[in-house]
Amino acid sequence: MDRVVCPSIRLPLRAVFHYTQTDPLVVLLELQPPEGGGVTWTISRDLLFDGTDEPSGMGDVQVWPAVARGRRVLYIHLESHDGSCLLKVDRRRLEKWLQGIFDLVHPGTEFCQVDWDAGAAALVEGR
Repeated sequence: MDRVVCPSIRLPLRAVFHYTQTDPLVVLLELQPPEGGGVTWTISRDLLFDGTDEPSGMGDVQVWPAVARGRRVLYIHLESHDGSCLLKVDRRRLEKWLQGIFDLVHPGTEFCQVDWDAGAAALVEGR
């Protein structure tokens, strides 16, 4: 993945996408800059998938497809009160990874994976 600093400057950035069936609606994006101080973003699985075909998201996370230097890419814009970051990832590679997680938890079945009793207990206990 690349961090887009300006149109002519891109810096490589180690990033790891995580997905678990226990939290089927989200993808975790762990950014690991070389200078340390990594951060993890929580992104809707559907928002990420929708962004592979058309602009998706509002506010903190926005995703859109593009072609850069003849390659299919996906731009991910992350924004917080501390600043913002524009990332560029190979779209084909991310689509393949997303297909794998859709094979784990098929669209429309996400809520069947949620442990509602544990969630309710956590709310009651104030967690």
